[in-house]
Amino acid sequence: MTGVPPPPAPGTPTPPPASPAPAPTPAEALETAWRVHAALGEWTARVDTKASFALTLEAAALAAVTALASGGGLGLRTLPVVLLVVFVAGLLSLLGATCCAMLVVAPRTRGESTAAEAADNFVYFGHLRHWEPEGLRRALTTRDPLPMLSRQLVVMSRIAWRKHRWVELSFALSGLGGVLLCLVLLLR
Repeated sequence: MTGVPPPPAPGTPTPPPASPAPAPTPAEALETAWRVHAALGEWTARVDTKASFALTLEAAALAAVTALASGGGLGLRTLPVVLLVVFVAGLLSLLGATCCAMLVVAPRTRGESTAAEAADNFVYFGHLRHWEPEGLRRALTTRDPLPMLSRQLVVMSRIAWRKHRWVELSFALSGLGGVLLCLVLLLR
């Protein structure tokens, strides 16, 4: 039982397609945009949490490997060249993973470039900081926020996408570095 209705019997006329749903009202569109905005905020917070977790593990692994290597515990001086190359590749992979995780959690405030855009935007806190309270009150009561909210959704989506890609790369490099370093330990 798949829950799929059986096909119509041969010769049965095909029912007309369902009429399209009515277009949302401006208020419904704005409400939907705010829901998407909230979801984007949650997705970004989740990827930041994953990156923080990865950064903690990767930094600890880097510190442990560095301490072992500098203290002579790994016997790097006596390693065959091939294992030394594998060790360096593992260490660089781990370092790359750490850098990727840092790129995810690094704040993106866009600095002073927001001042020129502030007059047309009041959704992002970087724009809001340039407003005076009375001017903002007037804008909130007279202007349609949907165009600026739509722009903000696109910007937030691009940021969230980049963060997810960086954390994926961080995990991949971390795994690669861990495998390479374990190989060195097993084969030395």
